[in-house]
Amino acid sequence: GRSLAPDGTIVEDTRTNMYWTTDTFYVSVKTEGSAQNVVMKARWSGPEGAKAEMVKTISPSGATVTAFEAPPPQDKDGRWPAGDYKVEILVNDGVQGTRELNAR
Repeated sequence: GRSLAPDGTIVEDTRTNMYWTTDTFYVSVKTEGSAQNVVMKARWSGPEGAKAEMVKTISPSGATVTAFEAPPPQDKDGRWPAGDYKVEILVNDGVQGTRELNAR
């Protein structure tokens, strides 16, 4: 999505897979259960070698929302390269899900 609500979920009217090259990419992951020191990652990859990764360690107890963000790289004039991207969600280095997105 394009923005986060205070609870870490994506704001309903900003849910999208289509972005402007100047947008920050947000992803929100809902989990259930209890565990200690779970390493969660969001890994974005796209054209021209564009990459971003955000890592969080969580210790959930019940329903939990974990939010990640990837602002445009500052070395590309504050823009993502236009094209197709993929975001992967990893839990303890195992891929748990992916989403395709596009920046133009």
